[in-house]
Amino acid sequence: MSRKLESIDIEVNERKGTATPTWEVIIPGKRSIGIIEQEEDRYHVVSSKTSHSLYSKTLESAINELLSYFTLHEK
Repeated sequence: MSRKLESIDIEVNERKGTATPTWEVIIPGKRSIGIIEQEEDRYHVVSSKTSHSLYSKTLESAINELLSYFTLHEK
């Protein structure tokens, strides 16, 4: 079982005024996909729709994990 590959345009915006470094991943003009927070040596990812929680070692891998989860479970 495979899905056709497609490109998803996203924006990663840093949130100001938070205690920890935080980024919001959004599809421009549509909706927020999730939030990424830096916790010491890892990144905590929370999906917007289902509040599913994931952890990654780098910001780039956190964004990729969030996009993968979104594509498979929320789209």
